[in-house]
Amino acid sequence: MRKLGLGIAGLLLSAGTASADFERWSAEIENDPFSNGMRVTVGYMSSMRSGIIIICDTKEPGMLIRAIPGFAYESSLALVTPEIQIAVDGNIMTAGDGETGSVGDNLAVSQVTLNKETALQFVDLFTAAKKQVAIKDGISDRPFLLSARGSTKASDALKRCLVGQ
Repeated sequence: MRKLGLGIAGLLLSAGTASADFERWSAEIENDPFSNGMRVTVGYMSSMRSGIIIICDTKEPGMLIRAIPGFAYESSLALVTPEIQIAVDGNIMTAGDGETGSVGDNLAVSQVTLNKETALQFVDLFTAAKKQVAIKDGISDRPFLLSARGSTKASDALKRCLVGQ
């Protein structure tokens, strides 16, 4: 009986750890010894198949925002030029026209590259987020409605990257 109780406790602990970065913003910083650059990847996972990824690299201009809605990519999406919009606590900014494609196991993706000036505007909004970050990807029937949890730390990492460009 004791072994069963320990096994269940271990399972619960590992399940809690595995889902620790769901429903919150997280940032990963990697230093590239070959380019002497820094790459920041900010993510918000809504599920195992859907979420938002923001990528900034000090050796590339601007910042990439990628929305993965969780459904399979179909070739008809190649004909779509999605207009991507972002709202932070109700303040709306148009990120611009993006592109579609697929990632991972043929999951649809909508993405836009922001120039440095627009990326800095986004980061300012993202830093001030208190309740919600919403992203309209232009290919889904509804926007991503995300919590602002973790956005301050994540935006600090993005800002350091943008300043380093």
